[in-house]
Amino acid sequence: MKILFLVPPETVSLESSIPKALEGGKGYYPKLGLMYVAAYYERATGDRPVFIDCPPEQVSERELTLRVREIQPDMVAMSIMTFNLLDALHTAKVLKAENPKLKVCLGGPHVNLYPRETLGQQEVDYVVFGEGETIFTQLVATLDAEGPESDSLKDIKGLGWKRDGQNLVNPPQTDLVDLNELPFPARHLVDVTKYEHIIGEGRQFFTIQATRGCPAACLFCDIRQTKFRFRNPESVVAEVERTAEMGMDDLFFVDDTITVNKRNVIAICDLIVKRGLKINFKISARVDTVSPELLSALKRAGCYRIHYGIESATQRHLDYLEKGQTPEKVARACKWTREAGIGFFAYMMIGIPHETREEMFATVDFAKRLKPDYAQFSICTPYPKVELYRRMLEEKIIPRDYWQEFAERPSSEFKIKFWNKDFTDEELRHLQDECHARFYRSPLYLIKQIAKVRSWADFTAKARMGTKILTSRLSQ
Repeated sequence: MKILFLVPPETVSLESSIPKALEGGKGYYPKLGLMYVAAYYERATGDRPVFIDCPPEQVSERELTLRVREIQPDMVAMSIMTFNLLDALHTAKVLKAENPKLKVCLGGPHVNLYPRETLGQQEVDYVVFGEGETIFTQLVATLDAEGPESDSLKDIKGLGWKRDGQNLVNPPQTDLVDLNELPFPARHLVDVTKYEHIIGEGRQFFTIQATRGCPAACLFCDIRQTKFRFRNPESVVAEVERTAEMGMDDLFFVDDTITVNKRNVIAICDLIVKRGLKINFKISARVDTVSPELLSALKRAGCYRIHYGIESATQRHLDYLEKGQTPEKVARACKWTREAGIGFFAYMMIGIPHETREEMFATVDFAKRLKPDYAQFSICTPYPKVELYRRMLEEKIIPRDYWQEFAERPSSEFKIKFWNKDFTDEELRHLQDECHARFYRSPLYLIKQIAKVRSWADFTAKARMGTKILTSRLSQ
């Protein structure tokens, strides 16, 4: 079979809990999960698939149709989140109208949550839920060897498929892949120069992953208390070296909390230094998983920024969210980070159930005292099947399972819902804009950012995003 791995054009994506001014202003991030599946498939079969990432390549719907007509794939595989489900279904419909024999396979976070509902969509032929590398490759190998009527399909755990008008969903795959056995993501299938973000430190940006899972219990997170696994330092640094050979000098470790295993991270850093790799990188971490020793090692290896999930200045809200941290721990970790010479990005949250307007602005003041390079104020949102959403349903705070309804009957009319009994959604959006304005319009902050500008292009890119943040309230 000829396989096309596809990131569809952005046409009808849902809004998220971050402000509209920031949704399109950060650049384009590689779809690393889909690249892992493509790499595993290529290694296992020897077949070289095609990979089209429409948003960074600026591929329109019409251009995509023409390219697919030329490629003539037998199957299109897409990895989707709930927010781009509509994009994927629309693209599948367009491509199937061009070639009714084309098969469509969907995987990714949304499918992991709603495999049966996704398979129920008319445009979808197969779904892969769980870690897709082995499952997708098994599916294609079975179809190649035995055809779509093969009874062997029922033996592939983590697979859903259609037969004789029925939607058949197998049990989930419970065996987790060995991260050290996976091939590096298929970066060679894409034009790496198309990926960028405006607050980086190098010339060419890309993503990398050293761990999967997170043991923390954050109420709003979709990987709450999942098994934490990590790659050995030799594997990670070999991939860093490969990316450097491809011209990449700015990496983002997309792990949710890479620093859970401090010893492993320090070993990675020491190996980067030992091999003389000149690389800039950033990571995400919890404030209770860093130490001065770890931060020193990160700085030596080239780490220039850490993304911290801080959320709130108020202890009762941190307790409600089950963050397992205190404002004092936050302040200490941020102080250590600054002292190590590493910048940080503060992820803050407003609109937490029972939070007042004054507490939201206190969170802004707290963020300013921490002195991050950047801060983002998202609105507390009960996303599908997270513990926060489950509890709200259980307590009848939410009258019905509206995410389930969307999964069954996706519609562009769907609007994301927040929950705070004292504020409407519109009021929360205005408060969010006010929080960003209060943080970013500080003269001291602006002077600090101007001093760090590296080039005219850097200045104009940051100025565009800053203008969006500061004027977004006035345009609504």
